[in-house]
Amino acid sequence: MSEVQHIGAAKTAFDLEELVTHYHKQLREEAYAYLERRGIHQETAEHYRIGFEPGKFGFYINSDKLGDFFENRIIIPITNADGITVDLVGRSVDQREPKYKLLLGEGDYLFNESILEQTEDVIVCGGVFDVLSLAQAHLPAVCVPIWMSFKEIHADKLRDKRVFICLGNDEAGRRESVRIQALLQSTAKQTFIMQLPESIRDVNDFFVRVQNPLDSFMRLLNETMEETMLLPIAPDTKNITIYTEEFMKRHRGQASGVPTGFATLDEALFGGLRSGLYLLAGAASSGKTMLMKQMADHIALHQTPVVYVSWDMTGFELWARSIARLIGTEPQNVLSGKIEPRQVAEANKRYMPISNMLWTIECSLDSTIDRVMTNVERIAGMSGKTPVVFIDHINRIPAGGLPNPPRSSAEHQTVIAYMLKHWSKEWGGPVIAAVPSDIGDERLPEGAEASADVIMRLKPEPDGTSANGIRSSLQLLKHRNGTLATIPLRFYDQQARFAEE
Repeated sequence: MSEVQHIGAAKTAFDLEELVTHYHKQLREEAYAYLERRGIHQETAEHYRIGFEPGKFGFYINSDKLGDFFENRIIIPITNADGITVDLVGRSVDQREPKYKLLLGEGDYLFNESILEQTEDVIVCGGVFDVLSLAQAHLPAVCVPIWMSFKEIHADKLRDKRVFICLGNDEAGRRESVRIQALLQSTAKQTFIMQLPESIRDVNDFFVRVQNPLDSFMRLLNETMEETMLLPIAPDTKNITIYTEEFMKRHRGQASGVPTGFATLDEALFGGLRSGLYLLAGAASSGKTMLMKQMADHIALHQTPVVYVSWDMTGFELWARSIARLIGTEPQNVLSGKIEPRQVAEANKRYMPISNMLWTIECSLDSTIDRVMTNVERIAGMSGKTPVVFIDHINRIPAGGLPNPPRSSAEHQTVIAYMLKHWSKEWGGPVIAAVPSDIGDERLPEGAEASADVIMRLKPEPDGTSANGIRSSLQLLKHRNGTLATIPLRFYDQQARFAEE
C-alpha cells in the first residue's frame, strides 16, 4: 500500500456504521467499473459493504463534516473480530495521491479478521484488494490495513495458525515478508513465504491476469509448503536476491538512505539515514536541538514523514526555531514576539509543506517511552511510510513504565538506547536521539554505545565564535558499517541555521 493519510477525528462505532451505510448506498457505475478492473465482483462488494464517495457533496454526521476527505474513492470498512466497524480505508479510483486514506488510523486490527475463527490456515497479504481476491476464491486471507505496519499484536492474532505470507513481488515486499516471518516465530504454528511469478505484482494482480488463477494459486501454495518441509530451515540463498537488489541500488547511486540536508554527512552515511539508532552527543547548549530540528525540517520538506519527540522544548519553541531559520533571524526574536506578523505569516506559508509531514510530540514527565512508541507507530500507519524519529533527549525520558526501573543514569541511558534500537530494527526506520554528554572526558555507557549504529558528537570549536558565526564540528565517533569522519560546520546564530564549511 502506498502513502496513507487520515483525518484523525475520533468516531464511535455507531458513527462508523452510519458512514458505512451512507457510502455503500453511493456505489455507482464508475465504482463498479473500477472494482471490475480489479477483479472484484458485485457480490463481494455487497458482502464487505464496500462503498464509494464521488466527492460532489459534503457529508455531515454528528455535526462533523468529512467533506471531500474520501473524494473519488472506493471505501472499504475495517471490522474487528466481532464484525464491528473500527475504521474505513479509501482507495482513489483516479491518479490522485495518496492512493490510500484511513479515516482513523487504527493500527491494531487486521482486515478480514473475523475469518481467523474459522480456519487454522491463513494467508497474510499486502493489501485489502489482495484479501478480496482470495475471499472470492474462498481462501482465508487477512492483511494489515496499512502497508508495513504489521507488528506483535497482529502476530498474536495468528497464534497457533499455519501462515502463508504472500506480499508484493518486489524488494519492499520481500523484505517485509522476512520481517513478518520473524515476528511470527513465537506465535504461529508454521510460516511459509510465497514467491509470486516474476511478472506478477501482487495477489490481486495474480487473480486478474493468470489463467485458472485458483488452481494456479493452490499449486503455488502446495509447492511452497513442500519446499519448506523438505528444508525447514532455509539457507541464506533465500536472501541473495534481496541482498543483490540492495547492492545494485547502491552501485547505481540510487541510495535508499534519507538525506539529512548536509551533503558531507550524507556521503559519510552512504546516502543518508537508514534503519538504526543514531546518537547525537554534545555538551549543553552545543546546538543539538537546532541541528536535529534543521534535519527534521529538511527531511519532512522532501516528503518523508518525521516525528519529533521532545522531552526538552515545547512545540512552540521548536516551531519558533523553524520560523526563525526561514525568516533568517535569531529564534529569540520570534519567541519574544519582536518579528513583524507579516514576516511570520510568510514564513508559515513556506513552513506548511514541512508541517504536512511533521508530527511534534511534546512530552511531560508522565510520557513513558512505551506510550510515545505507540503514538509513533500510529503515525507510521497513518502516513503509510516508516517515519524518521527524533528524540530530544533520552536523559529526560522518565523511568516510569520500564519493566525494571534503572538504578543509575548510565543504566537508564543503556535501557532507553536498547529500546530505541529494538524499535528501529522492528520498524526499519532511523531513530536519532540527543544525548547531553561531553564524550571524551565522559564517555557514553558501554551498553548505550553498543546499541548505537552511529554515534555523533557536535562540538563547538574553541575560540570559534566570530561575527561570521560559530565554528563547530560534527564528529562520527562510531559508524558500524563505515569509516569515521569529521564534518566542519558553522552555526549562523543570527540566521538560526547550520551550514557545512
